Amino acid sequence: MASIPEEFIEQVKFANDIVDLFRLYADVKKSGRIYLCCCPFHAEKTPSCAIYPESNSFYCFGCHVGGDVIKFITLTENVSYVEAIQILAQRSGLVMPSTSPEQKQKEFLRNKCYSLNRDAANFYYQQITKNQESLQFLKAKQILPETVKQYALGYAPDEQSALYNYLKQKNYSEREIFASGLCRKNQNQKFYDSFRKRMIFPVVDSRDHVIAFGAMAIEQNQPEFFYTDSTPVASKNKIIFLLNKIHTLQNQEFFILAENYFQAVFLRQSGFENVIAIPDKLTAQQVNTIARYTKQILLISSPSAHYGDMQYIRNLCSQAEIFVRIVSLPNHADSAGFIRNYGAEAFRKQLEQAEDAVQNALENSWNGLDEEQDRTILLQKSAAVLAGIKNPLEREVYLTETARKFQLTPEQMQNLMDSLHHQRSPSSRSNSRSLSKEELNFSFRYSRKKRFSEEQILVYLVRFPEKISDIRSYLPPESFMTESYREIYQLICQNEGNFSEFPPELSELVRKYQEIELNDECISDCVHVLNSSAK
Repeated sequence: MASIPEEFIEQVKFANDIVDLFRLYADVKKSGRIYLCCCPFHAEKTPSCAIYPESNSFYCFGCHVGGDVIKFITLTENVSYVEAIQILAQRSGLVMPSTSPEQKQKEFLRNKCYSLNRDAANFYYQQITKNQESLQFLKAKQILPETVKQYALGYAPDEQSALYNYLKQKNYSEREIFASGLCRKNQNQKFYDSFRKRMIFPVVDSRDHVIAFGAMAIEQNQPEFFYTDSTPVASKNKIIFLLNKIHTLQNQEFFILAENYFQAVFLRQSGFENVIAIPDKLTAQQVNTIARYTKQILLISSPSAHYGDMQYIRNLCSQAEIFVRIVSLPNHADSAGFIRNYGAEAFRKQLEQAEDAVQNALENSWNGLDEEQDRTILLQKSAAVLAGIKNPLEREVYLTETARKFQLTPEQMQNLMDSLHHQRSPSSRSNSRSLSKEELNFSFRYSRKKRFSEEQILVYLVRFPEKISDIRSYLPPESFMTESYREIYQLICQNEGNFSEFPPELSELVRKYQEIELNDECISDCVHVLNSSAK
């Protein structure tokens, strides 16, 4: 995309008051010349986020996140830098400056998809009361009429092209219909509806845009759920069902991650407000989004759940400092089935009895220890669980407990984990050796000043993505001498500063320089240092 003029960016910042924006998400209180509130980006009970009206900026002394109104929108709305500017421009009645023809087409298609999704949701909603089979399904599942209305639930009729024909009557083009993911083409290039004879669940974002759909089979001989995900208005990484309903619920003790969209709606109907669901395997970006609202999630252990491998989930959540607990329902029941049989209060008690996910996994790996089973196999299972814990303090606690269980010393248990890691990941050993060698060579061959210049340029581009195109034009990647920094620089330039998740090394640099001001003059010197050394 062509660069947005700096004058327009400043105009957008001036037109949007940071205090007013914060009031949409938090309880803001004046304290002298500044305002204070609980941070919208991490769970806390004591206000640590300061809002500075004079500079129209904010900074949280708890999670060390700060910035201007654009940064605030990128975090709260989970959007890119450019999208944040568009949201703020629209909010303040400003017209975005002209961009390239290609970008205009993308923007046009995105807006059309928003409109098309809204019309599709209305079509599905209208169908649900017309079809006797869907009404019987709702009755059997104890879904109330007011729930259907509240969540705009719908029904896709068992017809080849019912939605397609409806959208064509609404004057949407075939390109727009195909881009939405709601209709597909067969081998003869004829359109047909993606969802047929299914309950429909619209996914709505915080701006009340319908961005995706989930479709649940009402017959048992079909795959239970289908979803739309990668479209001009959404990617799977951004989709969290019902997040719009709990968008203003800050500092929640925990979120319930329901097994699927249907279970989430039923839990909400049963009085559990802090419920979300995802379309497929949990991703790092979804976890990072959840971490802005709570530091604990409860997973329902049932056959309907499709979050992904439990160890994979623990690893993701550990990196985001989210505590995971497992709710094990008896007889392999799902949430809705359990509540229908035993009631909401019984389910609430199950939530209270949720187990620590790591402890649960370790105890499962210990099963059979007292029966003199092969201790080596059990040890390897336990070591695999421990290796997945990213927080070193947390890992040490569980490692000590596991070592005691197997009558080993913590050192012996650690050696086993190291041995297991090297057996399974021989390539990682060579990678770590080459990295160590790189760092060692760097110490001798290049001055600290050159490495600091690389670090400051990377952090500067994270803070000011609008500068990427300028710096990219006169700083080639070859000027970076540290290989890992060169790769990060190329990623930043390729993605225009947008990341589904930061590389760990970049996150560390951002933290390292969080209190250091980086201005144009400073970065100009850094670029000069790198370009000089590259010649």
